[in-house]
Amino acid sequence: MKQLIEDFDKELLHALSICDNIKFKQTTSTISTIVVSGMGGSGIGGSIVYALLSKQINCPFIINKSYFLPSFVNSQSLVIICSYSGNTEESIQAFHEAIAKKATIVCITSGGTLLDLAKQHDINHIIIPSGRPPRASLGYSLVHIMATLVQYQVVEASILQEIRSISTFIKKEQASIRLICTQLAEELSTKLPVLYCEDKIEAIVIRWKQQLNENSKMLCWHNVYPELNHNELVGWREKQEHLALLMITTGDEYSRVKHRMELNKPVFQKITPHIHPIEAVGNNMMEKIFYLIHFGDWLSYFLAEKRAYDPSEIDVLIQLKNDLSNIK
Repeated sequence: MKQLIEDFDKELLHALSICDNIKFKQTTSTISTIVVSGMGGSGIGGSIVYALLSKQINCPFIINKSYFLPSFVNSQSLVIICSYSGNTEESIQAFHEAIAKKATIVCITSGGTLLDLAKQHDINHIIIPSGRPPRASLGYSLVHIMATLVQYQVVEASILQEIRSISTFIKKEQASIRLICTQLAEELSTKLPVLYCEDKIEAIVIRWKQQLNENSKMLCWHNVYPELNHNELVGWREKQEHLALLMITTGDEYSRVKHRMELNKPVFQKITPHIHPIEAVGNNMMEKIFYLIHFGDWLSYFLAEKRAYDPSEIDVLIQLKNDLSNIK
């Protein structure tokens, strides 16, 4: 896992090189809705792409984490099915629904049943390298979802060129990120992390949560501003020093959200002394988002190391999949 995280910059460049050979069949339908369907590490890419490109996307864009597609999907929908293994049962069922609804479909996978189905139905597909944990293949899903949106003229092609500079940026920032995360892991290893951010970067914080769950073998929770100020803030009532609050910011938060964050600090400080502000580094929002992605990956790795867990082990998930496969 350590090497895979370390090579994130190279993963982005390799994903771009795969894009050079993408040749999609074009659709005669106007794309009126977009659905990205995928679970866990395979599905989070769609959420992050929308966080990055929402200002360019001029139609409804839905992230589907279910067996079933939204009822509005039809022949004018673009459905992107993401399953790293190609054997995710929710994704395979969503694929069959997309076929029945006559949607334009693109599959992003390393193989398995999904790739077989894509070939059988002559469906556009992108094959990514196999043999990796899905959560360590985010660079591929991010870039290839972007490339799909470029192919269908939903976003500008220049977005892919920006990935090259992001790769350089990540490589430059990596040593600093590792140092900060090593120190932070020391403080968090026996705590229950609470992750707060503005709603527009929620996808990145969900990625952090997933990485802490799978790599670090930790429970944690997240919430977003301004929503948490309408409910969860009331729950900060009794002293709980086992909580560690991570306030994750970009510096680009809406002014009213910044005020809320400042006004909330005294409430949190009464409950726990373990409050850690984490501000993204970067010259623009894209750099800041990729910085935070890489930061969360390293933090989860160093927490696993500190807690003496193998970050690659997911035995309980494998057992669950095996048990499900025996249920007809």
